[in-house]
Amino acid sequence: MPWWLWVVSGIVLAAAETRITRDFTLLCLGISAILVGVISALEIFPISGQWLAFALLSGATLFWARDWLRSHLLRTAEHRELSNVLGEVALPVDDVPPYGFGKAELRGTRWNAHNASHVALSRGQRCRVMKIKGLTLWIMPE
Repeated sequence: MPWWLWVVSGIVLAAAETRITRDFTLLCLGISAILVGVISALEIFPISGQWLAFALLSGATLFWARDWLRSHLLRTAEHRELSNVLGEVALPVDDVPPYGFGKAELRGTRWNAHNASHVALSRGQRCRVMKIKGLTLWIMPE
């Protein structure tokens, strides 16, 4: 395959990431294709070596870089969006046992809540949001 076809394929795959998967799969494949394009432009490998390099690079980026991208970029974006509720007052809708799960109201919306303390929370007790994990508030009594 000519080097420029690898690069074009890589760019198309990386661009398709925003519309199709959004879990960095196509981005990793696109980066691998671009790297193989650069390697083949330098005429280091024959065609069979290009495909082997693409397979190895794709595997490496899928198993290493994709997990890293997910953990750093997605968690950071989620944390920025919801970080404004940390420290806010939430009110349990029902009694929540120690380290148990239930529902809590925050800013007029019901959320899943996790009692992060060893003390049972009673309905309507003022609690502080200590952490957010997914869409679950981790709350502790004031």
